[in-house]
Amino acid sequence: SCPPTRDSQSARVQEGYVTWEEKGTLSAEADRGEAEADPPSSSRITGALLDWTATTRDDERPDLSPIQLQASELYEQKQYKSTEQLAHLDLAQQRRGLSTAVTLEILGDCATSLGSHRQAASLYREGAELIHGHYTRTSRRGTSQQACTTSWEAALRVKQARSLSHGTGTLIEATAMLERCFPHSTNRQRQRQPHALASLESCMLLGSLLQRTERKADAVVEFKFALLKNPYALEAIDQLARLGCNEAALLALVDEGLRDLVKSRLSKSKKEVDGMDEDDEPLIPLVEYSKAHANMYGNQMATALEHFNGLSAVYPTDPYIMMHRANILQEMGHVLESERSYRRLCALDQNWMASMDRYAHLLFQLRMSRKNAFMVRQGGFVHYQYSCHGGRERVHDEAYSIEDELAQLAQELLDLDDRRPEGWVALSLHHLTRDDHDKSLAFVDRAIALCQDHSYSHYLRGSILLSSQRPDHAVVSFYRANDLRKDIPSYEGLVESYLQANKFKEAICSAKEAISSAPRDARAITLVGLALAQAPATNQQEGGGKERAIRALRRAMKLDPGAPRPLFALVDLQAQEGSLASCVELLRNALDGGGKSNDVTDSTVNANHVVTWNMAHKAKLAEIYTLMESYDSALECYHTAISLNPQNGLASQGLERLEKIMKGLDPDSSMDEGEQQI
Repeated sequence: SCPPTRDSQSARVQEGYVTWEEKGTLSAEADRGEAEADPPSSSRITGALLDWTATTRDDERPDLSPIQLQASELYEQKQYKSTEQLAHLDLAQQRRGLSTAVTLEILGDCATSLGSHRQAASLYREGAELIHGHYTRTSRRGTSQQACTTSWEAALRVKQARSLSHGTGTLIEATAMLERCFPHSTNRQRQRQPHALASLESCMLLGSLLQRTERKADAVVEFKFALLKNPYALEAIDQLARLGCNEAALLALVDEGLRDLVKSRLSKSKKEVDGMDEDDEPLIPLVEYSKAHANMYGNQMATALEHFNGLSAVYPTDPYIMMHRANILQEMGHVLESERSYRRLCALDQNWMASMDRYAHLLFQLRMSRKNAFMVRQGGFVHYQYSCHGGRERVHDEAYSIEDELAQLAQELLDLDDRRPEGWVALSLHHLTRDDHDKSLAFVDRAIALCQDHSYSHYLRGSILLSSQRPDHAVVSFYRANDLRKDIPSYEGLVESYLQANKFKEAICSAKEAISSAPRDARAITLVGLALAQAPATNQQEGGGKERAIRALRRAMKLDPGAPRPLFALVDLQAQEGSLASCVELLRNALDGGGKSNDVTDSTVNANHVVTWNMAHKAKLAEIYTLMESYDSALECYHTAISLNPQNGLASQGLERLEKIMKGLDPDSSMDEGEQQI
């Protein structure tokens, strides 16, 4: 075909369809009279202008002046003050126009790099308004008065919103501005469509802002748009799963995004698309990745663990997969294996910070569980109640020095970045081991101040308040944690807080909501049993609540035979009814099947959990024998539990109480043995 004429090239420029070669030819004929020009090199436009050369058409902005080119080179060398001063000199001698918008963008980038976010937002806004006014006057297209007219303006609006949200905290202002600049349209099927100039960056930023301003339904829409624009936007998959997008919907979005990506690529080579062939397979297992996240945030932990195990086999050193596996194992109660996963993650990257606050809580949980065995198998992020209120004597063994270990972890995290919440949470747990609730609460409040959307900080704050006998205040923190992420631990905190505050109706409602979130999770069903067991019976339903509680707890035991919490709750419930023989039978059966629990994942974990299982159940069985006045059997069980772990505070306190009873003393008296004998 014949080469395009200059007139046809000019028409293509006005329509926005111009290649680097054609644009170079036009600028050469206009400025230097040369026949053609090469595409501009990346070294000519650098630094502050690199980001918007990739997102804007070159015909939307004027050629850079020599001062602007020099300012870009200075910016690339990170000489922000010099760039700023040079740009201000350029701005002082310019006539107001599109060239001014270029200088304003350079100044805005300098202000962002120097941390002056409010000033940056003002500069970006002024530059975007200049561009919008110019193209609104010259464009013949029907556009909204406030919607972006060019991709250059769109890029500046995204920068303005990022500066507003990051530097000044005006989330609502940033959200409203982006919604005005990128309004949605509707297709013939009345489905919402993104703005023509909306980019992956703008969709992700707007989705994040909507999520932070509690507009979750609108945030889901924006993250869906982002995933359709690029199915490899893994953060969009994570956020959609976190916001409750189910597995089927997530897989459909990924599939549609992949097909659009293939069509876009093949359309450039002018090939017909009849489907995806072998060469169009995803670069990574997106289906497995989506299933893993959908099940994890859907509280289907066993299924999620299977998917992450499959991903781990393909990517054994991926830190995100290791982190999610460790989190799931911790929440499922596989404490020892979870600890090993966290340690492998720390060995892989010593500067890794994500989920290290959960690792700190696991250390707290694991060390305390060696003295109160019930905590190991309770699952979840165990509340600070020292299990069954066992003792916590200071142990000089280095293995039990959780104060030193947590202090070291907190110091390392704070040295890495004291503007993130993980280090302050670890420091809070460190003071929690010293029973210093005031300092612990102060440090977790610092973590929340740094990141108000950090769900684990709210959860830990609720746990501290609950252990401080402040259930009404704990409810607020647990509710916020549950609002950020509807996981079982936050439901556990809500139910326990309501029960401690004698709000039984709210406790039952929260427990039922937990079941709706995770219908086959033994922990959720256990919550219903606990709430029904402690709720007072009504005149119309005398005893009905107890029977329903027993059915719920037995169902939980059937789903997870290795979970001690429903077992111990059922034992306590039947002990209150006077069925001590049934309690002994339940505990004996549990001891016989303790080594076959669902919690066992390998031989090492099996050995540790069998010991832990025996410690907890032997101590509980001794309590029942004490109530039955079978003191010899109780004494034998206590000695067995202490021989397995001399630091078992639950067994030690029970044994001390039993010895007082056998001597005819009051075990609940505050007087010592000599005073009582007198």
